[in-house]
Amino acid sequence: MTQEVTIQKRVKTGLFFLLCFAIGYGATNRFPVFDPKLLPLNFIDQYFGFHPWTVWIYMSDYLLIFMPLFFVHDEAFFKTMTRAFVWNFVIHFTIFFFFPTTMIRLALVEQNFTNTVFSLLRMIDSPVNCFPSQHVSLCFLVACCFWHYRRNLSIVFFLWATLIALSTLTTKQHYFWDVLGGLIVAALIDIFVFRKAKND
Repeated sequence: MTQEVTIQKRVKTGLFFLLCFAIGYGATNRFPVFDPKLLPLNFIDQYFGFHPWTVWIYMSDYLLIFMPLFFVHDEAFFKTMTRAFVWNFVIHFTIFFFFPTTMIRLALVEQNFTNTVFSLLRMIDSPVNCFPSQHVSLCFLVACCFWHYRRNLSIVFFLWATLIALSTLTTKQHYFWDVLGGLIVAALIDIFVFRKAKND
């Protein structure tokens, strides 16, 4: 018989994730120790163009990444999921600290509600910590989580994560190589955390 995850544990884990992200991402994003390397656009980035309205898809990441806190009920798998998130933070924050990257942001020309929200996002999140995209890796990490926990739900999360990954290109919050790097991080964590736990 599996043990149910308590509400208190869900809340504490969620707060722990927020704290890790605020400190790890926030510090490296706002106060890089080393000079960030400027990333260039390539033909794939140019192909996708710049579509500010897709920022709404991009920001849905902030909802998606917390889904395991609500839908994972098994105590043992919840611990595995937590370990996967911690490894994601460790990998990204190490790279962000030692190998910071930056990019040139395209101007938001039109004055409308979407662009106002987009501008606010840009104020909070400076154009540093581009590679690999943690936005992408966390989304696909959640999708992998549900692949191993509730496969019938995982298709929804894989589709959602794919749309968010594409939106990082159409909002020019990330470039193609950032997205690929994020996918590799998610794949490595899937192999060495989720699959390893399943085989133990």
